[in-house]
Amino acid sequence: MRLHHIHVNNFKLLHDVRIDLSVDPERPLTVIRAENGSGKTSLLYAILWGLYGVSGLRTVTGADKIRLTSTASPVGIPVTVEVSLEFEVEDDGGLARYRLQRTVNETPAEGDEVERGNEVVRLSQLTEAGGEPVALPEPWIAQRLPERLADVFFTNGDDVQRFISGRQHAHERQKKVHLAIESLLGIGMLRKAVEDSEAVYQIYEKRAAKDAGSKVEALADQRDALKNKTDDLTARIEKVSSRQKNMEGTQDHKRRELEAIKGIGDLEALNAQIVDLERDCAALESRKNECLREMSMLLRSEVTSWSLMSESLAAGLGLLDELADRRIIPSHSIQVLHDCLGTGQCICGTSLERGTSHRNHVQGLLDEQQGRSEMSEYLTETRYRARALHEMRDQPDGFPERRAELLSEYATITQEIERKGALLNATKERRGRIDDEKVRRLQGDLNDLEEKIKDAIYEHGNLSNQRETMRQDLAVKQKALEKAQRDAQISADIATKRDVANDLKTLVTAVRHRLEGEYVDRVSARLQAMFHEIIGTDTSATQGVYTGVTITKSFDIKVMSQGNTSLDPDFEVNGASQRALTLSFVWSLMEVAGVVAPRFIDTPLGMVSGDTKRRMVEAITRPPGTSETPFQVVLLLTRSEIAGIEDILDRRAGSFATLSCSHHYPQDLANNWLVDSPVSRTCECTHRQMCDVCARRNDGEHFRYREEGVPQCQ
Repeated sequence: MRLHHIHVNNFKLLHDVRIDLSVDPERPLTVIRAENGSGKTSLLYAILWGLYGVSGLRTVTGADKIRLTSTASPVGIPVTVEVSLEFEVEDDGGLARYRLQRTVNETPAEGDEVERGNEVVRLSQLTEAGGEPVALPEPWIAQRLPERLADVFFTNGDDVQRFISGRQHAHERQKKVHLAIESLLGIGMLRKAVEDSEAVYQIYEKRAAKDAGSKVEALADQRDALKNKTDDLTARIEKVSSRQKNMEGTQDHKRRELEAIKGIGDLEALNAQIVDLERDCAALESRKNECLREMSMLLRSEVTSWSLMSESLAAGLGLLDELADRRIIPSHSIQVLHDCLGTGQCICGTSLERGTSHRNHVQGLLDEQQGRSEMSEYLTETRYRARALHEMRDQPDGFPERRAELLSEYATITQEIERKGALLNATKERRGRIDDEKVRRLQGDLNDLEEKIKDAIYEHGNLSNQRETMRQDLAVKQKALEKAQRDAQISADIATKRDVANDLKTLVTAVRHRLEGEYVDRVSARLQAMFHEIIGTDTSATQGVYTGVTITKSFDIKVMSQGNTSLDPDFEVNGASQRALTLSFVWSLMEVAGVVAPRFIDTPLGMVSGDTKRRMVEAITRPPGTSETPFQVVLLLTRSEIAGIEDILDRRAGSFATLSCSHHYPQDLANNWLVDSPVSRTCECTHRQMCDVCARRNDGEHFRYREEGVPQCQ
């Protein structure tokens, strides 16, 4: 199937949206440029609804409630939703053109409820005479584009790694890969043929047993009963195995979650570390304050004062000496003079008896000093202190050296406080991320799972032993039956039909296993080559991170690394490589199958950048060779995804469209569309153009070629 045109009307915000797809084998790419919130996902879902209806859309999206119309649609007013797809398919040896139309009336109700009528599906073959209706369109579509493969042909970028990463357990991924391989390569038809041939063989074997007599018939019934029991045991073993794998997947997830929490650190150890850091920070703060006090005391030193202020002090001392020469100072102590007069003796030992000249002199000094101001006393004291400082000027001064030591110590302490403080904050933040209750709960869950897994292993072993015993009994009974059949008289016609049915069953089974193995090997080889082409890494056994990719016999995609070890796709393969793996798998599968079908990918280049992005786009848009099956690829890209691959799109794209939404005005969209409610529209702009519909305010950041005179969409 190759799509030519898509026309969507009133699906979500998509109003009268028409897109023409490239059908040129040399330019197989169609680019739909659209920013987030413009309607890319809605367009993908509209196509899915057009093909499979609401039930198929629910299966693909996983949503319980499906609403097709915009939430802005008025309550109580019916809205006609329609999707029309024009495509061509190989039909009776030639290409035939068809149009599929799906229509429904949906009436919005209160809240988010809707009333939906019956879907009307019309399929018409387009000929020169017009459209010829095709009966039973839905089975017709299911045969050519099965709903179970919708996620292969229509991929949401957020789920592009669904075949690789672990939003599901490993056995579920294996089932998905197996289903895709079986369906696309036609192996599923062989499986059905095996089942049918087995049923036919059982019919003729029963007839042969009945024809041979009651003894043989009884042996056949006993053999069938043993076979049914064996099949029942196999089903129970598979159920137990599936349950065990589910539990092991849950166990692995919880173990990693617990390890992630424990990786933060042990709670008690973190608490002890916080106490030590807080004590260290307090000691450092104390030492820092001590440094500041020592600096203060150092500046108060008289030797330091004379060292720093010698010129000013010398000038001041000179002024004080001048005051002394003028007998303004020194000021004698009044109390000393009083004491001398009271004792009648001078401090020098001279008698100060009343009436003596010495007493009169001291009395005169006392009278003179009592008349002087407090300033005189202050100046006198200052002169004495200044002379004392002057006498110390020749003493050694260690201020510069000590100052340097203290400043260095202060800087070191400050840096250590910052370091310890940052470590303390980080440790507290780590402690805050530890949910002790969650740790206990996870540990309890793991203990419980471990016991249940042990029980499942025991049950699996017990059932396997029973099945093995049953198989041995079945083999004995089968031999007895075959001998009884040989000894009995069986109709030649029935015997021939039975033997032919058995030979046919054996042949079809062998063909299925052989083709399945060969196809898987071819897909696996192409997958590995394409994956390595995209990621562009060294694949050698000594240097490469990814040394190989393979699809195992159990249909699991394995990524190999050094020493022939495999990488966990959930935790050890990055997002870009997961996308590369899935795209490589889908492309390889469709190449080997030779299936002509569109490949839609919404936002495929998230988490991919630089050379890897370029190689990925190169790989998935490269035109097929002359002996290869033609294909279509439709990429729904944002402007950021387009940046850096413009030249590839120039070479590979045969059709362009830009999808925009009115609700982006005025913040992002440049022009007001003058509409009453949000609506998405398309224009014919390429990745290098803009027009009144799609122009955005930040387009200047993305258009690096505007100066080259690239024409704009009119």
